[in-house]
Amino acid sequence: MQRFVSKYGAAAHLALLAVAPLFLFPYCGQGDIATVLTWLSPLVAIWILLEPSRRADEMLHDARMRVAWSIFTDPLFWVMLVVVVLAGLRCANDGVSLAYDAEIAKWFVRETSMKFLPGATTGSGKLPFACSLALLVLVQGCRHALGRSARASFLFTASTLAGVAAILAVSAGALGHQGALKATACTLADTSFVGSAFGIYFLAGLVALVGAFEQKWHRQFALFAFALGGTATGLYFFAPSPVVALFLACAVLVLLVGVAYAGFALGGGTPYKCVAVVIIAATIPCLCAMGLSPDGMNLDRLAVFGEEGGTLFKPGFFELRSLLSGIAAKAWSAHPWIGTGIGSFTLDVRFAATPEDWAVLPVGAYSPLNGWWEVLAERGIIGLVSLTLPLAFIAFTFLRRIAGSFNRQTFLPGCVLGVVVLAASVAEMFFNASAIRADVMMAVGALFALSASSLPAPAREPEAAKQA
Repeated sequence: MQRFVSKYGAAAHLALLAVAPLFLFPYCGQGDIATVLTWLSPLVAIWILLEPSRRADEMLHDARMRVAWSIFTDPLFWVMLVVVVLAGLRCANDGVSLAYDAEIAKWFVRETSMKFLPGATTGSGKLPFACSLALLVLVQGCRHALGRSARASFLFTASTLAGVAAILAVSAGALGHQGALKATACTLADTSFVGSAFGIYFLAGLVALVGAFEQKWHRQFALFAFALGGTATGLYFFAPSPVVALFLACAVLVLLVGVAYAGFALGGGTPYKCVAVVIIAATIPCLCAMGLSPDGMNLDRLAVFGEEGGTLFKPGFFELRSLLSGIAAKAWSAHPWIGTGIGSFTLDVRFAATPEDWAVLPVGAYSPLNGWWEVLAERGIIGLVSLTLPLAFIAFTFLRRIAGSFNRQTFLPGCVLGVVVLAASVAEMFFNASAIRADVMMAVGALFALSASSLPAPAREPEAAKQA
């Protein structure tokens, strides 16, 4: 039992932390989600340090010392700790708001009391802080605390939990819950989509399926079909057509790599079994689309494939995107280093838009429809660096380990997964800001770190025994 808990306990808790926002998004606001992540992250960190995966013939206390030392000496840990501190300062330095000066009868944007520090509108800095803290725990856990089978367990558990969250959210929408119905709208003015997170876990489920055949987890294939079907349902219901098309294309690539690996490494009929499970899983989103789609849901995702044809992007999308990106560029030029504050772009639009622009702008919250411009406008260069620098460290680890992985056993689908997920998120950032959502950032960071850890360590490092 101790061996079982040591092998899978940390992976299960990391998976629960990663998908927690997906269970909460229809029912809770950003503040409540931030509170959950802030309290859950330290508990998961304790599991990482007390129950890491053990190598062959390694005592538990030796595994604890090894993981603690590897985390303490990891430069990425200290970089991400600085990012957490920066996010905490931004959270504390909120107060950006719309104000009225009665003396001159003019509206203006009130800045924070500490203008030299990154800021945020009231309450909007809590979730980015909680996300950065959860990412610190997730990335370090996936980098240092999980062995080979535990990595497959993490993918399986995360995709299964995400599938459960998707079915619950879709069911809530079918019963008329306004939070779930709003998430299905995917209008032109939406800033981000929770369906992107479900798409990422759909890709993770495909890789977990191949890992299950390798680990001989034959009794769980019904759960794998549910995980794939559930996450595909979440992708369909909560993402617009371009995002659905993007992740379906990525799924084809990941599935081809997984089937090829299964054919060469596992042999037999394993590739056909993988395809059979995927086909069975495809029935779940089809049944949900037919049985759980009341009139209140806006589900025209497949209109582009209809008889009359269509386009992936709604009419007027690129014109509106160009207009809002121009406003974001003006806002960034005024505060290039720290930006105007998280959540402040809607206020920037009020003062930068011309009367001609208001004739085009839809009613509601505004985003540049370009995640990169949103990051620069609201967080500045410092925010962009804090977002990309941890990914650069993981990429360095990935490339460094690739150089030493030739002629050594490697779980290829796991290595490809992180690269595909990161590439999809980077591409999506050019059209919306989904990649800087808490649920998406946590998924991307964890899976990219997991992919780098799936590669064998360089030969000049102490050779690791076979992972537990």
